[in-house]
Amino acid sequence: MTVESISSPSNQRIKAANSLRDPRERRDSGLMIIDGDSIARHAHAGGIECTELFVLETSEESHRLLVSDWQTLVPGIRINLISKPAMAKLQYGDRDVGLIAVARQPSLALETLDERIAPTKKDTDAKCFLVLDRMEKPGNLGAVMRTADAAGVSAVLLSDPVSEMWNPNAIRASLGALFRVPMAVGSAKQIQAWLTERSIAIYAARVDGTLPHTAPKYEKAVSIVVGSESDGLGENWVKQDVTAVRIPMHGAIDSLNASVSTSIILFEVLRQHGRV
Repeated sequence: MTVESISSPSNQRIKAANSLRDPRERRDSGLMIIDGDSIARHAHAGGIECTELFVLETSEESHRLLVSDWQTLVPGIRINLISKPAMAKLQYGDRDVGLIAVARQPSLALETLDERIAPTKKDTDAKCFLVLDRMEKPGNLGAVMRTADAAGVSAVLLSDPVSEMWNPNAIRASLGALFRVPMAVGSAKQIQAWLTERSIAIYAARVDGTLPHTAPKYEKAVSIVVGSESDGLGENWVKQDVTAVRIPMHGAIDSLNASVSTSIILFEVLRQHGRV
């Protein structure tokens, strides 16, 4: 275990961690930055390897307990006790988080998704998968992941994503859900093949869908596809074996926030599966 005190915002470890707010550095290093103790704990509980912590140094008893707790959670983790100016350099804007973690990015390979799905969600008769097509805003991705976690989906499949999964904004918006729900990335064609091979029915949320989202009798193994807010679903999801459903809209605006649309349809699936 290594514990070091850092007072200068110009310290090399501060600079290295701060560089992870840049997508190129995250891509090249395979690391990510996590803002806040609660989200970092969700990451650890979700099997993410936290390699280094930056903890605001104070004289409060809660500070000592926080450091001691992490030493127990992750024996050998490097802990940096940093000054307020150093934390101000490292944290996002004026958010006072008290703890920032550096962690390794986990695998998002579609080929390994089966083994990463929790056994309880593999064995149940009622399986629900969420497909996010070309999701482009990190905040939306994070919010949708919170919905996926609340709905207990088996996994989230990211189809041709525009937004980078480990963007700090996505992590913050997810409140840690990004680390609690298995994810995989692939092209629309690859994900469709993965679903078809497992006999998972595909329903796509579309404004022009002919069926209201409550009309289908959702199979016990089902996937819900939601597109980006700006462009909707890609043409790859307009296929004979994809059933288009719509959420009835009665106002002048014909679109909902992605996380809201996802919530409405997922919880209808849960209702039919007898899980609400």
